[in-house]
Amino acid sequence: MAKTLYQLLNIPESADDQQIHRAFKGIERHLLKREDDAGIDTLNRSREAFVILSDANRRIAYDRKLAASRLPQDLSPPATINRHPVSPWLQRVAIAALLLFPIGSWLYHDHQQTKQQAELERIQNDKAIAAAELLKNQREQALRENQQISAQYQDEQAAKRAEMELRLRQQQLDDARILTEQQLQNQAHGLDLMEKRLNTDARAQEQNIAERQAELQYQKPAMAMDLQEQKDQHLALQRQRSLKQHDENIASINSLRAARLKAYDRDHGNGGIMTSNPAVDP
Repeated sequence: MAKTLYQLLNIPESADDQQIHRAFKGIERHLLKREDDAGIDTLNRSREAFVILSDANRRIAYDRKLAASRLPQDLSPPATINRHPVSPWLQRVAIAALLLFPIGSWLYHDHQQTKQQAELERIQNDKAIAAAELLKNQREQALRENQQISAQYQDEQAAKRAEMELRLRQQQLDDARILTEQQLQNQAHGLDLMEKRLNTDARAQEQNIAERQAELQYQKPAMAMDLQEQKDQHLALQRQRSLKQHDENIASINSLRAARLKAYDRDHGNGGIMTSNPAVDP
């Protein structure tokens, strides 16, 4: 008797699609290594069986055909009881059972397909939920990254502004220091010019005095005494003027220095900076 498709795959008739698939893959792995005709023929028949049984409609048609082919054998009386006829109700029960078997097989396969479809839908829903969750996580991560980038950009901008303010303040301090140095140089130059003028005037007066002394050498001692007195008075007056001018110059320098220190302390007193600036100290 020829083997059925189930026997070719070595599976029961109630096997589901996964069992059919696993059975065929096992036979295929085993027979692909063989190169003889018998192995190739068995592999081809197993492949045909798999193609038929893996299709639900073709499997139902094959089950009906298989049940119909078994019907005469089941209804034929055994050889030992040929002299006793089979009762009609038993034949009806056997025929009904054989007719109901394909229907039950079809219902079973339909139930399996519905179950597999429901499982597939559940898997697809799980995948959709996982994809939505992944998309949500990606969006949250992108939002966090954007927030981090924005915070970093704000920090960089704040650092740049602070650096620019620091450079501007340093430039102002440098300008103030240069201006103070220039003013001090101008004051020193003015003092030098004044001192030179005073020295020139003193030399001129000394020369005049020397000339008058030379003229008065031949005059009376009284005139010599008057001249000496005038000379002393002139020298005293000259010393007073020099001291007064020197005091005025010192007062002007101190006033300028105090104003610069006050401006420097006003700008940097709140930041914990010392109230004296070496750049403007003498």
